[in-house]
Amino acid sequence: MQIIYVTDQDKNYWNRFILSNAGSGGLLQSYQWSEFQKMLDNKIFRLALVDDAGELQAAALLVRHELPFEYNYLYCPRGPIVKSNDKKNLKALFTEIKKIAQAEKSFMIRVDPAWPVGNEKFLLDVGLRRSDYEVQPKCSFVIDIAPAEDILLASFKPKTRYNINLAQRRGVKIRPSTEPAEIESFWRLLKQTADRDHFHTHLKEHYLKLFEILVKENMAQLFFAEYDNKIVAANFVTFFGQFATYLHGGSADMYREAMATYLLQWQGILAAKQRGCVYYDFGGINGKTYQNDKWAGITRFKTGFGPEVAIQEYVGGFELILNPVVFAAYKFIKQIRG
Repeated sequence: MQIIYVTDQDKNYWNRFILSNAGSGGLLQSYQWSEFQKMLDNKIFRLALVDDAGELQAAALLVRHELPFEYNYLYCPRGPIVKSNDKKNLKALFTEIKKIAQAEKSFMIRVDPAWPVGNEKFLLDVGLRRSDYEVQPKCSFVIDIAPAEDILLASFKPKTRYNINLAQRRGVKIRPSTEPAEIESFWRLLKQTADRDHFHTHLKEHYLKLFEILVKENMAQLFFAEYDNKIVAANFVTFFGQFATYLHGGSADMYREAMATYLLQWQGILAAKQRGCVYYDFGGINGKTYQNDKWAGITRFKTGFGPEVAIQEYVGGFELILNPVVFAAYKFIKQIRG
């Protein structure tokens, strides 16, 4: 076994492994996600553990996040990706990750692989501890969209089916787009939603750069719901391998009675089916291992599209603290900001 650093010339080599072994579809460990991070001026590392035959056994995309006063930490979003949770392989991978962190003078290494609950021991055994907070959803709602449309619709809650039909009867129209200029309309709705539901968003440029990267690879679409000649809701959906992911969405404060968001998700699912996707990931919800009172409404909404579907419960965030003093200051500031 040896560690290698995967270059830009090895894009397909990297993505094939991610697609074959990532439990959540692997978007956040994809080559394209690393290119997006570079567009944000974040330093990235793509490292892999390969066997004697040159076959990848484990991979990790690391992103170096800069903080004030020249401090930084390394983050492996929804990674690492492993063929199997072999303790020896994980130890070799994390030994190299620690070397990178030391060379970069990082105060922390953070990971949150899409491993099912019950696999925490593998991370504890290589020296990590459970994090106090989550960056990626601890619980996600993923439905199988391979069945025929009528069977899929029949699997939804009656209220969800009713609201999809109601939106259609009221004249809501869904319009897909791959035009980066339309991020402006998406952004306005996202900001309205963030102000209404009290959550933070990235800057508009963040979404624009992500969309530009993914659209070039035919990996993203915007979906707009129009009602009364106005855009009343919008979704940002990505496509990677067998997975379509509802990454971001927003809706207007007015026209809630049009039920546009229900039809918007349904049309996103149909578009994913047309692309050959097998799974549609609605993103984070409440589950047995994670509860957030603010997520009660969105959990009801999303689970209406698959009331019999088991919630994906992941191990969650883990971290290795390399500079306890800096980490304590970082944690204190996060608590103040909320």
